[in-house]
Amino acid sequence: MSEEQPLGPALMLCPHCDSTVPQGHFCGHCGAHLSTADPSRRHAFAAMPNEPVVHFNVISTLFPHLPHRRGGPFRWALVAGAVFVLLLVTLSLYAPATAAATALLPALYLLYLYEVEVYDEEPWLLIGATVLAGAVLGYIYATLLGSASSQFQITGDNGTNFLVSAVGSPIVAQILMLAGPVLLFLIRGRSYREPLDGLTFGAASALGFSLASELTSLWPIITGPLLGSGQPVDWALRLLRLGILVSLVNASTTAVVAAALWLHRYDLKRSQRTWEVSVPVTVLVAFGVQLVLGMLTFVVPELVAQVLVWALAAVALMLYMRQVIHQALLAEGSLHEIGPDSQCPECHRIVPTMAFCPNCGAARAAAPRSSRPRTAAT
Repeated sequence: MSEEQPLGPALMLCPHCDSTVPQGHFCGHCGAHLSTADPSRRHAFAAMPNEPVVHFNVISTLFPHLPHRRGGPFRWALVAGAVFVLLLVTLSLYAPATAAATALLPALYLLYLYEVEVYDEEPWLLIGATVLAGAVLGYIYATLLGSASSQFQITGDNGTNFLVSAVGSPIVAQILMLAGPVLLFLIRGRSYREPLDGLTFGAASALGFSLASELTSLWPIITGPLLGSGQPVDWALRLLRLGILVSLVNASTTAVVAAALWLHRYDLKRSQRTWEVSVPVTVLVAFGVQLVLGMLTFVVPELVAQVLVWALAAVALMLYMRQVIHQALLAEGSLHEIGPDSQCPECHRIVPTMAFCPNCGAARAAAPRSSRPRTAAT
């Protein structure tokens, strides 16, 4: 008699969630590391398991749907864009350098959404509308703020100028950046229910807002003489803050709040959710950081000090956003089922389709929808 062939993968009991899952390094249901029964798995970022959670990487943090093997070109594109801006500054071509620095991150983000095919056709309209709404609000914000700030400077009313520019302005800006994602959450949130959907819409809105507001406020420079005056070092620092660091900060603060909103509605395992991904905490972090940066930028006139403060804030927010992404992917509710064998988009191993890859631990929700294997429920 011939031996019967096994009907499925070898199974084991996860010591953390007590689910019967395929043997591997990670639980396909809860994502915990099986050999250590560690549910936090700090050594393996849920969106990109080859990196630890506490790790500064703009590409894998701001572009969580991007597989590890496709991150290199985006990393080099970011470096090349920064070098190009520095080259223009070195040649005293401050007008094109300003335009390039302002558009660098928004352009790279749109390229990321297109390249990895995060969504099918319809959500592109939603993302486009979110970016456009952020851009329109950014233009209105920059126009009104610039007019008010100029008026206060002319009259010498420093107290009112501080309240408007350093206190009111950052709060209003953050509210406007969240307006598009919140409206989308209320209207179409049930169609795109994953926390990374919220993070994507939040980052897109913030980058559209940043692009429009910076272009509006810097338009006299962009349309000015091709060859500018001033020290290249000062211009490089100024463009680093206005063109890159401001965009990173805005994208981070808006994205974490949007991700927390999406997770709050659709998480099926709220008892396992950590405090970092709660809506009140993300809102407090977002508005608190914007407010502190606004006040420090107003009271600290030294350009080097301003850049240092914004750089530290950007790094801290990137690390916090990784924590939010990691915890959101681990806590995101999903049905416990073992689907058919398919290729993991991250490690490319053939594994049973579950919420997490049993081999590398990558969250299936972090993969672009176009490349995800489907379970019976989907």
